[in-house]
Amino acid sequence: MKILQRAAATYRTLTSYAFRVTVQTVTGSDVSERRMTETGAGPGKYRVEDDDPHGTLRVADGRTEWNLDRGSKEYTKAQLAPDAATPTTGLQEIDQHVTDAGIAREDLFVVDGKAVPVYVVEVARDRWPAGTIAGAQFAMYRIDEKTFVVYKAAIYDANQNAQIFLYSILKWNQAVPRTLFAFTPPKYASAKAAAPAQTAPDAAPDTTTTTLIGTVAPDFTLQDTAGTAVNLSALRGKVVIVDFWASWCPPCQAQMPELEKMHRELADQGLIALGLDVGEDSEHVAQFAKLHDYTFTLLLGAEPDTTEKYFVDGYPTTFLIDRQGRISFRTMGGETPDKLRAAVEVALRAAP
Repeated sequence: MKILQRAAATYRTLTSYAFRVTVQTVTGSDVSERRMTETGAGPGKYRVEDDDPHGTLRVADGRTEWNLDRGSKEYTKAQLAPDAATPTTGLQEIDQHVTDAGIAREDLFVVDGKAVPVYVVEVARDRWPAGTIAGAQFAMYRIDEKTFVVYKAAIYDANQNAQIFLYSILKWNQAVPRTLFAFTPPKYASAKAAAPAQTAPDAAPDTTTTTLIGTVAPDFTLQDTAGTAVNLSALRGKVVIVDFWASWCPPCQAQMPELEKMHRELADQGLIALGLDVGEDSEHVAQFAKLHDYTFTLLLGAEPDTTEKYFVDGYPTTFLIDRQGRISFRTMGGETPDKLRAAVEVALRAAP
């Protein structure tokens, strides 16, 4: 609770900011994503702008809020309610409505290319901010151990569906142009009636859901424990297991012997196994591999950039990539080793 209180105070005393925010929703292999820029300065002054040219723009000047839907070419204008949420309200109230909280572990989280120590705090609530996934049960927050800035929040429902918020800081208590909080309706837009603003300005609207299966696997380049860079696209023509894991994760540990077995038995048929570690340093990962005699390639620094590309919301999450570089199989929790093995054998039999 002290960590949550420090984090809340950090955002309550924030006078101006600019964040890049990614919101992902994961339901099995079905995913959706929204990317936006959030800017604020002073009470009730904020701007939330979608990257999608057909997405939304929300602007508030402290008295009035405008909401432009570029897709429908309509906008609303409403008096800003006294209790209307701002982009940082959820973070300012991160210590509120908590029914249970604990430190799950301490991790490393890559920020601007540097591994930063973070607390991973698990939180259950009896009330969640507007815009949170329906039926939310608990959240896992990555909180900077020195600054108490929140870099990531993953919120889960009872079925392990997840909503992931990723925050990248562009400005922190630095001046932002006041013109960002003024709104002039575009000539193409027409006004429509609206009720007073009540919902959080970063609440995710309906987005198109896609499936990861059959899509081209996102490329990445990560270093192994010896400092050698491994690039996924350079492995095209091979069948590649991409397993997101960590040594603190019991299901990860349970699955790794099977990955090692497939690596030893099927490498000469074109299989490559990559274990993408999350939140641990090279010395720890190397010692772990040596202790268990794992010889397949273990890579470092997968979170947040690579986990974001693959919509990873829990560990282990394992992908199979075919010879054409497409995702052909996904499993989570290490619960289907037989299905993974079968998918590997099918992919190996396919022509390059």
